[in-house]
Amino acid sequence: MTKIGFVGVGKIGQTIAYSIVMDGLANEAVFYDIVPEVGEKFEHEMRHAVTTRGLNVEMLGTTNIDDINNYDIIVITAGKPRKEGMSRRDLFADNAKLMFELSKQLPNRNPGALYIMVTNPVDMMASVFQKYSKQFTISTGDQVETMRMRSYIAKKLKVPVTQVNGFVGGEHGEDAVIFWSTVTVKGKPIEQYNIDKKEVEEYVKKIPAEIIRVLKGTTWGPATIIKDIVRSVVKNENRVMSIAVPNEFEGEMIHVGIPTVVGASIGPTLESTLSEKDRESFNAALRDFHKTFKELMSQVQLTA
Repeated sequence: MTKIGFVGVGKIGQTIAYSIVMDGLANEAVFYDIVPEVGEKFEHEMRHAVTTRGLNVEMLGTTNIDDINNYDIIVITAGKPRKEGMSRRDLFADNAKLMFELSKQLPNRNPGALYIMVTNPVDMMASVFQKYSKQFTISTGDQVETMRMRSYIAKKLKVPVTQVNGFVGGEHGEDAVIFWSTVTVKGKPIEQYNIDKKEVEEYVKKIPAEIIRVLKGTTWGPATIIKDIVRSVVKNENRVMSIAVPNEFEGEMIHVGIPTVVGASIGPTLESTLSEKDRESFNAALRDFHKTFKELMSQVQLTA
C-alpha cells in the first residue's frame, strides 16, 4: 500500500497528482493547499475521475498540513510559480522561506518518507528542504530536460523517440548540460548522425520559456515525467533517470542532476560511466551551484 501526499495543488500540482493517481500508483492520496477549498474541490474532481477508471483510492483534500500523516512519498509543488521573464533563481527567496516552514512541519509526522521536490528553483529548493528537515530529498532534476532533448533529436532525425537515449545533467534550467557521451540513436553514438548539437542544446534551454510565454506554464510534459519518477520508486523499476540527488560538496549537501538508478531505493549514480568531459561538466555544475546557493542563502533569513 502506497500513500502519496501532494503539497500544493495549483496547476502543476493538480496535473502531477492526476497523472500519479490515474496511473494507479497510490492507494491513498492527500491533496494539501493553503488556499481554502482548493484541495477539497480537487478531491471531488479526482473522485469523479477515478470512478470512471474503477480505481479504489482513499483521498482527502485539506488545508490542514497535519493531515499528511505517515505518508510514504511526499511531492512538493507549493510555492510561487515561474512567470514570463523570470528565471527559476528569481523565485529563490520566497520559496526558500516556504521550504523552511515545510521542513519543520512535515518530517515528524512522516518518518521515513521520500520527499520529491518540484518547486522551482527545484534543485536549490531540494537543498534547502533537506538542509533544515534532515530528511532524504530528491529533486526532479534534469529528467524533464532529458526528455526534451530526446524528443527533439527524435524529431530532427525522424526516428521513434524510443530509439533515442541519453541524459542531461547539472542544475535544472538554463545551466543544464547535455552529457553527450551518453547520447545514442538506435544504439549508435550521436556522432554518427548529422545533427547540430548546439541547436539541440539551445532547444532544451529555451523551449520552457517559450511554452511559458504562450501557455503561461509548463505542465503536461513535466507532470508526466514526474509521474514516471514516482512510478519507478513505487514499482521498484530501477530505471536510470536524471534526477538530482544530494551530493556533499565543501561540507554542504547540494542537489545537482546526474543519471541515477531510481527504484525503491535511490542510487547509485552513473557518474563513473560518463566521459571525462562530461564529468568535468558535472563537477563544474557542482561548483557553480554551491557558489550561487551560498550567495542566495546569505540573502534570505531562515530562522525559527
